[in-house]
Amino acid sequence: MPELFAATPAGVYRIQGGRAELERGPEGARFLARGAGAVYAVTEANAVWRRDEKGWSQVNERAVEEEVWSFAADPRLPGRLYLGVSPALLYRSDDGGATWTACESLKRVPGYETWTFPPPPHIPHVRSIAPDPKVPGAVYVGVEEGGVWRSPDGGDTWESLNEGLYWDVHTVVPAPSGQDLYATTGAGFHFSPDAGARWEHVPTPHRYTVPLLASRAGLFTVAAAGAPPSWVNGVNGAVYKSEDGGRTWRKIEDGLAQPLDRMASGLVEDDEGRIAAALGGRVLVSEDGGESWRPLAEGLPEVRSLVAA
Repeated sequence: MPELFAATPAGVYRIQGGRAELERGPEGARFLARGAGAVYAVTEANAVWRRDEKGWSQVNERAVEEEVWSFAADPRLPGRLYLGVSPALLYRSDDGGATWTACESLKRVPGYETWTFPPPPHIPHVRSIAPDPKVPGAVYVGVEEGGVWRSPDGGDTWESLNEGLYWDVHTVVPAPSGQDLYATTGAGFHFSPDAGARWEHVPTPHRYTVPLLASRAGLFTVAAAGAPPSWVNGVNGAVYKSEDGGRTWRKIEDGLAQPLDRMASGLVEDDEGRIAAALGGRVLVSEDGGESWRPLAEGLPEVRSLVAA
């Protein structure tokens, strides 16, 4: 059985053996990330917490003042963490969240002043952060709405990766090996066969793609029929799987509601290849490469983020 951590308004739950137990630690947890030798959490108050074999401890009472939209850790660099905020900016920590440096160079990239966000007051944000698995210290960010950008040096300099890409980016994920780069957007899935130099759009029946997982069994995304304003009575969504790097997709139905009424807030793979998804207050698991799903934990507060231990 997978061991997972789930961030909820009540705190962080540890899920193991089909049981979910609320841990003593961060309250109002919003984001989780798995780093080198530890799991990290960010709360509603922007506090940073760290969990190791001794349990949870607070690292920083308030890491940043801005609204946080994304959080990531680079597991190859002990202590390397990233926060993405609104207005669009990246923060970096090299000491496990104790201190943070604003990567102000992002504000100087060409076109920064044109970035926007549909709801008023139209302020863009860094919605997705993905360390480059091939180059330690390099990192990708996805901006809603401002496209995909890569820094080879932890946020000091930036290169645009936006030819052919719809700039309303939700999640950016590099392939664990090879040159492929993937992105979900408000217009559907995009893949790049050449590390972001150019992008190709692959439509799915549900066009509004949000989370994205690159697993050993293939790519997975959860997509809705439309944008969040249309989710009042449910997202009308579905889970899709690709086994050819995003060139083609098929809908997965076994064990899943049709259509899904909630957008997935977490989509992760553990070290044994099992895949878990958070849908509202439920966590589902697949042990056959995403072909079928069953409940793992139910009745939780709204799960905001999910990581494998």
